[in-house]
Formats: sequence, C-alpha cells, structure tokens
Amino acid sequence: MATRKQIDAGAEYLGAEEVRTVGEIGGHAGIDVVDKPLPKNALDMEAFMNEVVTIVVNPPTDADDPTLIQVGVNGVNQFIRRGDAVDVKRKYVEVLARSKRTDFAQTLDERLGEQGFNSLRSMHSLRYPFSMLRDPNPNGGAWLTAILREAR
Repeated sequence: MATRKQIDAGAEYLGAEEVRTVGEIGGHAGIDVVDKPLPKNALDMEAFMNEVVTIVVNPPTDADDPTLIQVGVNGVNQFIRRGDAVDVKRKYVEVLARSKRTDFAQTLDERLGEQGFNSLRSMHSLRYPFSMLRDPNPNGGAWLTAILREAR
C-alpha cells in the first residue's frame, strides 16, 4: 500500500523552538524521544532505507545556490538536480531531511534589563526544502515527519 498523500517537507514541523541565554548556545540538554515507527531488526531497517522513493527538491531561490546537490551516506554520494522529480533511495532523503539550518532571533527590550538582551529564540529551516512525491511504503510518511520533527 503506497502513501497517496504528498508531503511538503518545508511545511512540516521542524522541531521545538528553544529560548536560550547567550552562554548556552551549543549543548543540547535533555533526552530526545524516538517516536517514529522502526522496523524490528537491522536487516529490515537496511531494506527500508534502501527503498526507492520519488522526491523533488525546490529550485534555488538565490543565483549563488547550486542546482545540483550532493548528498552522501557511508562514503557513497548521490547527486540530485533541484526542480526535477528524482527517484532516490530513502537513505538520501534522510540526509536532506536532517540538513537543517538554525537561525537565532534576539528580542532587545531595554525595560527587561540583562534578561531582555540575553534571550535568543531558535528557528529551524531546511537547507534544501523538498517534497516527497511517491513513497511505496505505508510507514514512509510517518518516518519522514518524525525525522523532520527532530531538532537535529
């Protein structure tokens, strides 16, 4: 049974935003909960990650952005042309889904004193936004949204 619903990865939730003080930029406190469906053993996981899916990576919006993206897993590289529907193994989609950028916004409010200057809010975005066009595995959609929800 194939996933019929198209998933726009750029519109999915990309992990919780955090407010940190300037001295805390770096470490990641707490425990990450794994809430995605996982196969029972390593061979099933290997087969799952090598399934072929169809994606399209959004075309570049900046003239300096590359039109050909290189992603690699365990020393094996895959080149993906932006703007075209491409059949790739799921393991390369995971690399794209984990390629996030985190920017920080600072609220400057002099009335709050030092607290108003040290408060940072993180915002996550995909480095290469993409859409999943076809995924033959019924667990594929849940897997992708779980990967996108992870902060890193």
